[in-house]
Amino acid sequence: MTGTLLSSGSLIVPEGHVLVRMYDIGFGDCFLLAIPTPDGLKKVLIDCGSIHKRNKTKSEIVKRLIEDVRDDEGVPQIDVVIATHRHSDHVSGFSRRDWENVQVGEVWMPWTEDPEDSEARRIRNAQSSFAVALAGSLGIATALEDPEDALEEDDATGLSSTLALNALSNERAMNTLHHGFKGHPRRRFLPDEDSVVTGFGTASLPGVVVHVLGPSRTEEVIRDMDPPNAQAYFRFQAGVGQNQEIPELFGNYYWDNDDVPLNVLTDADIKTIHSFNDQEENALAIALDKAVNGTSLMLLFVVGNLHLLFPGDAQWGTWKAALEDPVTRRLLEKTNFYKVGHHGSHNATPVEFVEDVLGVGGTGPRSAMVSVRSRSQWEQIPRKPLLENLEARVGAIARSDVTEDQPGFRRDGDWHVEIELPIGAE
Repeated sequence: MTGTLLSSGSLIVPEGHVLVRMYDIGFGDCFLLAIPTPDGLKKVLIDCGSIHKRNKTKSEIVKRLIEDVRDDEGVPQIDVVIATHRHSDHVSGFSRRDWENVQVGEVWMPWTEDPEDSEARRIRNAQSSFAVALAGSLGIATALEDPEDALEEDDATGLSSTLALNALSNERAMNTLHHGFKGHPRRRFLPDEDSVVTGFGTASLPGVVVHVLGPSRTEEVIRDMDPPNAQAYFRFQAGVGQNQEIPELFGNYYWDNDDVPLNVLTDADIKTIHSFNDQEENALAIALDKAVNGTSLMLLFVVGNLHLLFPGDAQWGTWKAALEDPVTRRLLEKTNFYKVGHHGSHNATPVEFVEDVLGVGGTGPRSAMVSVRSRSQWEQIPRKPLLENLEARVGAIARSDVTEDQPGFRRDGDWHVEIELPIGAE
């Protein structure tokens, strides 16, 4: 009946609504969904990581989150844990041992994390060796006991160092995602070969349809997941000329060069990276950042008439494929809730999506959330024009770093911001 509340431990959600909670984890992502289903309230955690804290440390946020997901018997329990990609600002929170006692039903990761997939393994190896080589050239100790925390207290670290640290393997966190948690959760590496357009359901989330819009498995897009071979990049840049701007590393001209192999770095490549100047190091760091972001899961959850879009940090290749496909474009038109990609950066939310797609179809109110923390390295994150454009097209938008009341949202001190979204009839 109207006004009925559904609960799981301390989580209480009005019947007919989905709760979206954005934890104030700093410069990172940590989102909890509470979804009503025929089998009760189901919980989905999307990412848990940060490279710069706000008022609460990452450890404090993780402990609070685990308290929040305790069921009526006091057992911490999450139905689905999702890691959109392995950047530290999305997964580093999973390095905490607190997760050992959390009961989990399923763990979802991008297909590039599949240990049995040879192409996935090649991409991971290329990214990892590139990150280690770049970090080494910058004097970063890659064998730090907890490298994902190296930036949390320091806002003065240079751009290259920040991006290199963010892209390191995050071994502890990834080990939790691949092997940890209680309950022997099923691991899924998405998308399945045939599920990109049709979507899928799972017994862990009865009544929910999930559309996986990325990362792509097509060769053209996969190329953008590889950082450039350093020697080839060095030769290509030298050919451009000293008076010209460093090229867009994933532009067609770059990838059309036959002189750019897609393989793991050689000793010569590593030596070349060590010889780069600051501008060249920044270009390589940005290339690496884009490559890892290119592996990001882009998920659309459909609950009744409610469409919730979580694109992780998906870059243009993933967005382009989704926008050009008529079926997925119609799905995107129905978006009611948008998790703003890549903390509101310019390269993770296409203008076309905001101006021509968002709000064209679907029913019910629309809202958005952006998880962000001001950093001196990225003065343009979040992009003010992007947020203004989004705000003109959705009824409400919330930033994690805004402490005052934001219309349409509810804030719990320094812990989180949340919103209850009406599901509507199917």
